[in-house]
Amino acid sequence: MNALSMVNTITTSPWRNFLFWTGAILLIVLATVFYQPAAAKTGSLLVWTRDRVYVMDIDTLNLERVGPATAQESITPSPGCLGQTTGPCWVVVSERLYTVAAGASDSAQARLPIGDGYRWIDSAVSWSPDGLHLAYTVADRQSNQTELRVYNPATQEVKIKAANVDPTMAVAWTGACAEGLNAAGCKLGYKQKPNQAENEIFPWLIGFEPATGAVEKWPLSTEEIFELRWSPDDVLLYSQPKRFFRSSVDHAPAYHIPPGSQLANMSPDARYTLYYQPFRLKDCQPENDQDDCLHLGVWLIPAQELDPDKELIYSAKLGEQDQGLNFIPIWSPKDDAFVFFQEGQLIYYDLAEGEATIWYRSINGKLRSIPVFSPNEEAVAFVDDEGRGFSEYRLVIVNPKLQPVEHIIETDSGFKVLAWLPN
Repeated sequence: MNALSMVNTITTSPWRNFLFWTGAILLIVLATVFYQPAAAKTGSLLVWTRDRVYVMDIDTLNLERVGPATAQESITPSPGCLGQTTGPCWVVVSERLYTVAAGASDSAQARLPIGDGYRWIDSAVSWSPDGLHLAYTVADRQSNQTELRVYNPATQEVKIKAANVDPTMAVAWTGACAEGLNAAGCKLGYKQKPNQAENEIFPWLIGFEPATGAVEKWPLSTEEIFELRWSPDDVLLYSQPKRFFRSSVDHAPAYHIPPGSQLANMSPDARYTLYYQPFRLKDCQPENDQDDCLHLGVWLIPAQELDPDKELIYSAKLGEQDQGLNFIPIWSPKDDAFVFFQEGQLIYYDLAEGEATIWYRSINGKLRSIPVFSPNEEAVAFVDDEGRGFSEYRLVIVNPKLQPVEHIIETDSGFKVLAWLPN
């Protein structure tokens, strides 16, 4: 066989396929050895620092100004900033309303309508689930009586007014309000102060349905409450100290947890309750170290059932609970997953899969910012104080499919993550 015929044999026979696949496999192996995946283009965060709200590029840390905000002012992003709706991203800072648009040189600013004879008060602000309506409170300059306003920034219309509302309590919205203010089943819940003109002593909880104008009232004791929330069957719930939720109808507990347990929290849609309770391992023998037998369990139960089946989603030795940042679960925007810190680890739990997975390890510092989910709920961002001695602020982006991204934020004026903006 001459040289030419040998070349033809190699290039036209199975040898060609063999050489091709051998080379391809070698390239894949080399890529695996020398390439470690880093986070892809991860988007932008809405952050607060240096007495201002910014849009910050996660990869470059470039800042785009939104508007001024002091450390004492409340900052409330709309659902559009969280990817919960396709509506605009608005941010309320006191009575100022900013339109957030990534890439803009500066954000448009407007002021919430207050009206002649009224003044702005630092009240609790609440966005509707559709992201198009904002509830806030103003006060009459002469009588000091408060008035609830429900405002549509897109149309610049005040849709609802209600008198004598407690300004410290944010308005609660039913899930049906995601379809609009006049959708069937859309209700607002708020707290009304006692009417002094009628010598009332006790406050009221109010349920208002915009589509029909129907009003429901339930008496309330003078004990302080902290939050309002609607249950899946449209019962207005209120929370007392230590996050205990009760029904406005009969003031019965909204969930049933075992004696000796400690409430973690209820899901925002009030379908599930998380609590902590110590337990002893069943297979622990008398000769075992008793400290190894006692564990702290994180339990999940349906909130509305009288005798619910509890599910143990995570446990750790009871004597090793001094490393966690906080034990309060942070729920995803769709209420189908949550993250929590325990034993210095960030743990993710998926309700559909029924599995807990460790997303991040070795978190031993102080939590500086509540974790926020990405719009696709595949990652979270949080801030702690592990700045390697350079700063009190370390920004951490955790996506279990990629390497974590860590940025040291050098500032002496504070740093908070407010939202992970949709791309």
